[in-house]
Amino acid sequence: VPTRFIRDWITSRYLDQILQTIKNYKKEIIRIEFKIIEQNSKSIIQDNNSKSFDNVENVSFIKDTYLQYNRIDPNKTFENFITGPSNKLAYEASLKVSEKISNYNPLYIYGGVGMGKTHLLNSIGYELKKNKKVMFISAERFMYQFVKSIKSNDMVKFKEYFRNTDVLLIDDIQFMNGKEAMQEEFFHTFNALLDKGSQIIVSADRPPSKLVRIQERIKSRFSGGLVVDIQTHDKELRYKIIKIKSDELKYLNSNSIEISEEIKIFISTEIKTSIRELVGALNRIVSFSRIYNKVPSLAETKVILKDLLSIPENKVTMDVIQTEVCKFFKISKNEMLSSRRSRYLVRPRQTA
Repeated sequence: VPTRFIRDWITSRYLDQILQTIKNYKKEIIRIEFKIIEQNSKSIIQDNNSKSFDNVENVSFIKDTYLQYNRIDPNKTFENFITGPSNKLAYEASLKVSEKISNYNPLYIYGGVGMGKTHLLNSIGYELKKNKKVMFISAERFMYQFVKSIKSNDMVKFKEYFRNTDVLLIDDIQFMNGKEAMQEEFFHTFNALLDKGSQIIVSADRPPSKLVRIQERIKSRFSGGLVVDIQTHDKELRYKIIKIKSDELKYLNSNSIEISEEIKIFISTEIKTSIRELVGALNRIVSFSRIYNKVPSLAETKVILKDLLSIPENKVTMDVIQTEVCKFFKISKNEMLSSRRSRYLVRPRQTA
């Protein structure tokens, strides 16, 4: 048995029944002794799984986690990453790293939400996993595995997995903030990988200098590689994305209705926050056209996307009312707001 607790539990509850069952087959057995063996069957099974897995695919996994998070998405590649002036540098640097590792080490990519950071990391992983050992993990998953390894007293295996990889891709590094013990482990893993010539690629939502509650030595190492940013996409790139995505949807579903050029331009002009929202807006328009079997007009598009659009409302304030009334009656605002009760001021004041 793996622990003393399990031994005592079996002994107190089931020992007599087990002994009785065994005596049916071998009468001379009069006593049963349980031995505690530390290495339980679970870890043995995992070791066997790890051996068989490594033969199949050259990707290093944490085998003992319930969620296999080292999934590299085959749909997110360099081929379908749409480039423009805002993301060209990040794209070229990622492409360079996938051709020759340790060219820029580490490569640090930062940008806002939905700008394509994860897509680029996935593309690098997809290219390099053909002949390298790749580990693609989010900072949150790294932390989860770290805590799990401490709890199960299995830090040696944790270190081995992360330090024996050729390429380590970590997404959303800003989530490591404040976790001192994990940052310590990451720092040593980082150094070990650099020493053996492995490639490290990191993504975040801000530059290294702006990372909060992260050790200075880690920020310094991030800054020592190549730091590239993905800037806010311009209108041309947004239009390009909308056009390509709508063509893809049309290709996948031959029954889909062609969205008008006016709506494509409208979406790419008005939705500026992120590419995810841009694609989400397009999906809404496509769903509307499928359900009602017609292309929505511009007015209908505004209603469908009302929560995504940042079109300013015509807000009427006290100040606006006073300004308009003063303009109409040809008086100054100071006169209207004064305590004077002249006839030519009373009427505009009451009107306002």
